[in-house]
Order: sequence, then structure tokens, then C-alpha cells
Amino acid sequence: MQTEKITVEKVVSGGLGLARLQDGMVVMLPYVLPSEEVAAQIIKRKKKYVEAAPLDIMSSSDRRIPPPCPHFGVCGGCNLQHADYGYQLELKDAIIREQLVGAKVVDDSDIEDIIKKPVPSPEEFGYRQRIRLQVDEAGGYGFFRSRSHEVERVETCPLARPEINRFLEMVPDSQAMNHLLELAEELEVMASPGDQTLILIVHLRRKPRPADVTAAHSVADEFEQVKAVYLGAKGTQTQGPYCGLHGGGSDEGRTLLLVMPFPSIERHGLSSYDLCQEAGGFSQVNLEQNNNLIATMLDWVDDLSATRGLDLFCGMGNFTIPLAAKMKEVVGLDLQRAAIRSGDRNAEAAGIENCSFRQQSAVDAIKEIAAEGEKFDLVLLDPPRRGCREVIPHLAELGSPAVIYVSCDPATLARDISDMKALGYELKKVLPFDMFPQTHHLETMALLIRP
Repeated sequence: MQTEKITVEKVVSGGLGLARLQDGMVVMLPYVLPSEEVAAQIIKRKKKYVEAAPLDIMSSSDRRIPPPCPHFGVCGGCNLQHADYGYQLELKDAIIREQLVGAKVVDDSDIEDIIKKPVPSPEEFGYRQRIRLQVDEAGGYGFFRSRSHEVERVETCPLARPEINRFLEMVPDSQAMNHLLELAEELEVMASPGDQTLILIVHLRRKPRPADVTAAHSVADEFEQVKAVYLGAKGTQTQGPYCGLHGGGSDEGRTLLLVMPFPSIERHGLSSYDLCQEAGGFSQVNLEQNNNLIATMLDWVDDLSATRGLDLFCGMGNFTIPLAAKMKEVVGLDLQRAAIRSGDRNAEAAGIENCSFRQQSAVDAIKEIAAEGEKFDLVLLDPPRRGCREVIPHLAELGSPAVIYVSCDPATLARDISDMKALGYELKKVLPFDMFPQTHHLETMALLIRP
């Protein structure tokens, strides 16, 4: 294979380094940093760029550090562990700025006023309260290797919360857990910080059988911190929960919840509260950084004087519940029925009566709301990675002067903001939150106003 000596110009979206061959062709390669001279092996040539792999860092950046995880560079999960944490934030700041300027939603003259520096994560490691492990045919678990579907086996993960890693350390000695892993293709481990327990979802390669149910009960008996085990398989409904004696017996048919505590935010008069969700539902993986996200969102709402809010993609009420403490009325919408059940339960537990939850897709809901002539002065958007381009054309019909957009992908954020600007919205603020240290991923919150 061809080997080239190149100099890395920058790190771009996706965490890849960008360099150029002598003829100007762009080279994309992982695990490098700006200004580094690298001996790189060309792997694949494409129309507009070539893919490469670093063979030797001939001149390294002074911001390079030894990655603490022994699987770094093989496991496909992390791609920035080789940079000190402060530099990770600088790289992510440059990425979001390049995306928004490139999409022409921010001018160079306004960039410093609109785009603020990323909010650091309270924890650089040990922050993930949920991990999804791949399982190989021999029952070994880990993560897919970079650009591969081969499983890189791991004993623990430095990004996972300590209680998850304590569980993983004990798995090899459990006959019942290994029975399930030999049949599994994926294992989800979810921490419930509010009661210091774990919930497992074992995704099997076939339908669960009685022996598998027995093993699930045994796992919950054997691991004191495991509150429940669920068993799933493609094309079938997830079964469970299966609980041990310490959890009160099998308890099938009951929904056991993940509990996430939220501290009080005194400047907003918000008392501490818990949010619960069903296993398999969506929540931010970095609970402490999510608290910062919510507090900032409330700061922005204070400046808007908004009284009626619409929370699309509301999930379990992550934003809906605190918004309701600040506004006269909030409506939350989500397509997942489990999310709506959790939202209703959370509002009732918090004693909040001025918010409601409805199961409906965002685009269907916004069309229906607009047709009925309902008006909102704040719309909160927290869509999945693909964004919500199909929703945007209907925003103006709600009479909404303000939109708070929370995104986990800078590219779709830039695209959707561009669409909103075409409708007359003005971009006022952009604040990134480092929800995913050691990776290229970035959560960003943006405020848009329509005069």
C-alpha cells in the first residue's frame, strides 16, 4: 500500500484529521492532531478525498497525551483520548464554528457574539450512565472496532459510570450471565443513579426460552445492584422485568424504572426532583452535564418572557418538567408511548399540573396544531441525530417568536438553522455542551427569534 508523509491541518466533524497530498488531494485519517507530521498509509481512494491510517507520528503535537484506555485506536468508541481535555474542547469549538460559518448561518463578523465556548463536562471519564455492548458468537462483549463489525472485547469502559464497571468486572464469574451472553448479540447496561441500581436488556439472537428466563432471574439474584433484567429478540416484544428475590420476586408485568435525580436550581426557584424512565427509553447519557443544559435553557427562557411552550421530541420530560415550572403551560409530544407514560408519571410525581404529554410524531403534531390555530411563543426542539427538517416549515404557523434547538450533530444543526433563517428566524445564541468527552460528539443548544 502507498505511504505518504503528510501534515495535519485540522480536525473536522467526525473527529478525523484533514491533511493534503502534494497534488492537493484531501486526506482523512483518525487519531491525529493539528500540526502533526504523520507517515500515513493510503487505504482507499475516493472521488474527492482519500482515506488513510497513521503509521507513525513523526512530529507530535504538544497537546498529545497517552490515551488512558488500552483499547484506544482499536475500539471504535473514542477518537479524542490522545488530546488533553482542554484541547478537546478547542477542537470541538473549531468544528461547530466551521460548520455554522460554512453553512452561512453565521457571519465571521458575528461569530464571537453568537457562538460561545463549549461548556466543559463536569466529568471527563466515568460519565456515561448507559452503554450498549456488542456480543460475539463466543459470548465475549465489547465494542465494534473502528470501521468494522468485529468485536473488540473489553473488561470495563473508562467512559462508563463506576457502578457499570463494577458489574462488568464480576460478569466473567457468573454462570447465569454467561449463559445469556452466549445467546446474545447486544447487552445494554443502564445505571439508575437515583437508587444506585442497574437495569439490563439482553438482546438475544433468538426468542427467549424458559431456561433463559431462569438465567435472567438468577442474574438479578446474583448481582445485588441489578434491579431487573429484560430479554429481547428481533421481531419480538421485550420480555420482563425479571427480578431476583432482593427485588421482590419476578414481578412480571410491572414496569421497573430508571431514576435520575435533578438538583435544585435556586436562581430559578426550582426544587430538586426525580425523573423516571422505562428501560430502553431515551435520556442524555451524561446526567451532570444535562443539568447544566437545563439550567442554561431556563436562563434563556427567562429572557424571552414566554408563557406557552411546545416541547417536541419531549421524551420523558427532560425539558418539559423544568419548563413547566417557569411557564403557564407546556405541551410535550413524542412518538414513543413509553416516553409519554414516563412524562405523565414524572409530572404527577412532581406535582406539576400545567403540562401535558401526547403521543404523536413531531411533524403530524405540528401540522395538526397549526391547522387548529393553536399558538405558542416558545418551541423547543430536541430531535434525533438526523434533525427535524420536515418540522421546520410549519414553525411560523404556530406564531412562535422563539425556538430553542438542542442538537447532537453540528452538520444537521447547521442545515436546520439555515432552513429556519429562510423563514425569517434570526440566530441569537449558540452554546455547545461537551456531553461526550473523549469523543468527537458534541451537544449544542441554539436560540432563534422570529421578529
